[in-house]
Amino acid sequence: MALDRFHVRFPIGQTLGLLAATGVAGLACEAHAQSPNDGLPIPATTADSLTAIQRSFQLPVHPPLTLFPQMREQMKDAPAFLRDSKVELNVRSYYRDNVEAAPAKTTVNEAWAGGGAGSVHVESGRLADFVSGGMTLYNSFPIYAPYQYGNTQLLLPDQQGYTVVGELYGRLHFTDDIFFTAGRSIWNSPYVNAHDNRMTPNTFYGYVLEGSVGDTAGGKPAVRFGGGYIAAIKPRGAVDFQSMAQAAGVNTSAGVGSAGALLTWGPVSVGAIEYFAQDTINIAYGEGLYGAELPFGLRGVLALQYADQRSTGANLLNGGTYWSTGQVGARLQLGYRHTILTGGFSAVNPGFAMQSPWSSNPIYTDAQVLGFQRAGEQAVVVGLSSELTDLGLPGVATSVHYYNGATNAPAAGKPLVESEWDFRLEWRPGWEFLRGLWLSARYGHAVTDQSNARTTTDEIRLVLNYNVKLY
Repeated sequence: MALDRFHVRFPIGQTLGLLAATGVAGLACEAHAQSPNDGLPIPATTADSLTAIQRSFQLPVHPPLTLFPQMREQMKDAPAFLRDSKVELNVRSYYRDNVEAAPAKTTVNEAWAGGGAGSVHVESGRLADFVSGGMTLYNSFPIYAPYQYGNTQLLLPDQQGYTVVGELYGRLHFTDDIFFTAGRSIWNSPYVNAHDNRMTPNTFYGYVLEGSVGDTAGGKPAVRFGGGYIAAIKPRGAVDFQSMAQAAGVNTSAGVGSAGALLTWGPVSVGAIEYFAQDTINIAYGEGLYGAELPFGLRGVLALQYADQRSTGANLLNGGTYWSTGQVGARLQLGYRHTILTGGFSAVNPGFAMQSPWSSNPIYTDAQVLGFQRAGEQAVVVGLSSELTDLGLPGVATSVHYYNGATNAPAAGKPLVESEWDFRLEWRPGWEFLRGLWLSARYGHAVTDQSNARTTTDEIRLVLNYNVKLY
């Protein structure tokens, strides 16, 4: 009862007002652009609706707006190491309210945090046209954070703020398109990625070679590739690095060796990547996409994916017992102008649940609250999203998605059925002086029925991002 009274005193409308107020004072805070799953906004077209493999093996995109362009002119005769350097300021304000009502108890996680994913990101130009480096300082501080409602992952579990050097790396540039990175950095791939849907993202310590060959212009073939060794991860909402095996739930110092590539040739994309952690887990992921222009101005994109997971060595992730599983997914999108209709399906092997210890869930049926990755679970998704330029609202986008999954596999416990509705509304103004500003509101309602008991989860996310290049 006390929880109900508390939430009445802190309604959504008031929260939106507080979020807007933070936006006015936002330049005192910092952050990277954010989205529910992988740091991406609602896509305007099917070409913008990228899958996990399509986002792999490429450097983060820096904001185009320069706040102090005169500094570039003043530094034009300086050495390239200084002249071509980049400094970004990132602002984030994030309110999250998650209420899980189970038969035994109700759990509330709530906080409003400021600061962000990358308060300052500094990247040097190249020394001798070969060596560069960079650093990102991440921070998050409480604005409204009741102690009894912790574990939101916006702050530390006890609702305290934190500051951490999440990125500190050196980079060797063999060509403009092939480079080697060593140190703390972000790596983007299906099962090792930033998972940037809280205040700060996952970052990794390791050694990675990435690059691209070819040019997609004119429908020509091109290949992006990446591989290396990832020793440790700083999880989102944390300040300490830990071994990749520890993050997966195994008390060893093992890291992850990984290699993969993506081939793009006209309307076709095919990619695959492998991950191996000794005594922990082996993951193989493959994906193919095909896009085609259809009658009446429609464009269709069909995507298929498969992930295979199994234990390795001493099988420590399952108490010494070998296990294996897999998940297949399919997605069809139909786009017309700035509107996309989505349908998708996934199915998990009944022997074991799927694991995502170092990333967001790359499967097409991943939702805001539920992952639909239990052993034997089959799930579907239908959704509609639209960027509202054609209605006279440029920069405004909205979406609604419905998910439903079920399993009766013994490895999942008692038979269950679960469903979720997700709603999104966001605004990215096109005005030059506000380029890089992003306001996002999300609501997810999930229901799980198992053993004649119902658990419901309601989650609200209100996020302000502002990402600007100082010079």
